[in-house]
Amino acid sequence: MECISPVNETACAGPETATDTVNIYHSRADNVGDRMCGPAQFFWPDRVTNVTFAYELTAPENAIIGGGQVFGQTNDLSRKWVENPTGALVAWGVAVPLKGKDDALVRDVSSRFGLFGTRNFEWHDELAFVPCASCMSPAFDNVPAPTHEFVMYVHQKKTPALTERDGVPFMTNKNQEMKAVVDFLASGETVVTSSYHGVYWAQLLGRKVVCVPYSQKFSTLQHKPFLAKEATWTSALGLASRTEPLLDEYREINRKFAVKVAELLDLDG
Repeated sequence: MECISPVNETACAGPETATDTVNIYHSRADNVGDRMCGPAQFFWPDRVTNVTFAYELTAPENAIIGGGQVFGQTNDLSRKWVENPTGALVAWGVAVPLKGKDDALVRDVSSRFGLFGTRNFEWHDELAFVPCASCMSPAFDNVPAPTHEFVMYVHQKKTPALTERDGVPFMTNKNQEMKAVVDFLASGETVVTSSYHGVYWAQLLGRKVVCVPYSQKFSTLQHKPFLAKEATWTSALGLASRTEPLLDEYREINRKFAVKVAELLDLDG
């Protein structure tokens, strides 16, 4: 089993040999948000191995799936597991379809898991609300004060019309390291972003947000960002949304979920 370590991003933080629990997610993505949403890297780096969705579960083996926009893979993998169970399954901070769209499928998929946590807040009355585990990253522990009126953090593919402007700090989510991104977002009083994690991380920091959306995923956040269009976002800067910093609250939710996961998968033994 190959060890993948998104926390360090230059060295292996987990075991190099097979363990009885794996964390399956987009651990090799060039999108930093995808790389950093696997929870095991923050809670059990020496007990759980990070793998991609190409990994095939074998018995006896437990799996944590998460997090991120992986509902299709979650459905496929859990369906195979029902046919040939290998151990216990946990979903952690996974995205699901917006409530009211494919509710029967969401309920069916979630029923296959020993624990199921979703980042979709609108499902919190039925499913455990567990925000993306990237909030546990130590990158948030020491961040700079704002030095720019606004910064732009853009999805590498989804919003091609959202381009650099003279004098405005600009970054995409492609091939970045977590600390560099968090410090960049923190440097802006307002964050203009078309990235889900750009919105999420800015909210963790308590920064104002103008979101240029490309899908309904931005409607699944607990605190809805102000939405603007690619062509007219500059006129919306004065309307940017702001929440109180969510970092402590969301870290506590993840810690409490981790206790349940550790008990189910015997990870503290």
